[in-house]
Amino acid sequence: MEKAKHKDVWPPKGTLFTEGRWNRRGQWIIYASSSIALAKLETIANDNNLPIKRVVMTLSVSDDALVTEVDKRKLPDNWNRKPYPQELAAFTQEFLEAKIYLILKVPSVQSFREYNYLINVEHPGFNKWVKLTDTSPEYFNYRLKRWYK
Repeated sequence: MEKAKHKDVWPPKGTLFTEGRWNRRGQWIIYASSSIALAKLETIANDNNLPIKRVVMTLSVSDDALVTEVDKRKLPDNWNRKPYPQELAAFTQEFLEAKIYLILKVPSVQSFREYNYLINVEHPGFNKWVKLTDTSPEYFNYRLKRWYK
């Protein structure tokens, strides 16, 4: 999920300018979800207002791309809290520096049985294995505004 004003920026550069749960500012990754519903839930959780003017960027990732996963047993007890524990960005730093895997699978705070995927934009195989296949507007129903009262 991306702000519409950035819809023509590929690959997205948001993590170069801001930190998130799994990244420090300057760690160039793409946060991705396996479904639009989870992406919307993540967006709502990270926005103080009802998100408007958003787009879904649909990606195609080759089966050749290597994926690794954060071991949930190694997460700090407060991994799902805010402020974000610094240890989480350390997982990402190790992943980025190794340049072995294209994708780091991480648990979603919003739905513990689902995962988000951090894609290393600077991985040598990124342009070969990751393709932007579609960018489409995504609507957030006004009834969701009740969450912000």
